[in-house]
Amino acid sequence: MSIRTLRGTYPSVDGTSIPAFVAMPESAGPHPAVLILRGVAGPEDGYTEIAERLASWGYLALLHGWKVRGDDPPDSIVEADLAGALAFLRSLDADPARLAVFGFCRGGVHALMAATAHVDLRLVVIFHGFAFRPERARPGLQPYDLTQKISLPTLILHGTRDEQAPVEGMRKLEESVRKASRPIDFQYYEGARHGFAVRTHPGYDAPTAQVSFAEARRFIDGAFGLQRGQ
Repeated sequence: MSIRTLRGTYPSVDGTSIPAFVAMPESAGPHPAVLILRGVAGPEDGYTEIAERLASWGYLALLHGWKVRGDDPPDSIVEADLAGALAFLRSLDADPARLAVFGFCRGGVHALMAATAHVDLRLVVIFHGFAFRPERARPGLQPYDLTQKISLPTLILHGTRDEQAPVEGMRKLEESVRKASRPIDFQYYEGARHGFAVRTHPGYDAPTAQVSFAEARRFIDGAFGLQRGQ
């Protein structure tokens, strides 16, 4: 599928200009859309490649440039920037009934924050995210608690050798959401490290990345009614 890309900025709720990278199909929309929330480590091109991948699947993808705020912004800033990013996404050629969020690493925490605050989001996918914020991180909303509020289909993809977010914590999270009957599915990849899905991350693993994106595509295509091969 032919795609096009563009760079620009959009305003956060507090007026700060946030960098944006957009990838979308060349075909006429509206398109189902994905807000991409990156992790802390690695340069941006690992994530722009992911945006282009999603566009090739038939999605309008917006990479939210939240790192303009630093590596560990407070929750109040994250929430304001997420509101600005989603307002910008809605202003593009996006289908308002088919909006999703993909979070990577720290962006997985932000994805859960978005999913519990914005009722028009329909789906969440998290790659190598966190069950609990690292001890060194600024205090804030815990993924473990946020998942108890999730009411939309969510897929969590995690490696068993994740050195930043140990799999034991994720198994504990899985047990808790099962008891709470939250609509969250888990997929584990044996031997995969933190960052397995992002080419520019030190923990990148190409075979695991391929499998995880195939799993994510099945999940989102099924939810949004896209036919394989579009």
